[in-house]
Amino acid sequence: MLFHVPEPEAAKNKIRLVLVTDHYDEETERLTGLGARRVNENKLPKVRWTTFADPEGNEFDLAAWQPE
Repeated sequence: MLFHVPEPEAAKNKIRLVLVTDHYDEETERLTGLGARRVNENKLPKVRWTTFADPEGNEFDLAAWQPE
């Protein structure tokens, strides 16, 4: 799946991991508890996602489809 994101990348990744979940809030808490930091949050009518950076600065996204 390809997503175009409005924010520029802070670092150049070789790949961009996108995790998709049905438990967005719980997964966000788990990731931040493991040391990830939020870089940017986005919400559209059908999808919500947050860009995170791991402790080494590698960016990845957590996404969830919103109910209609």
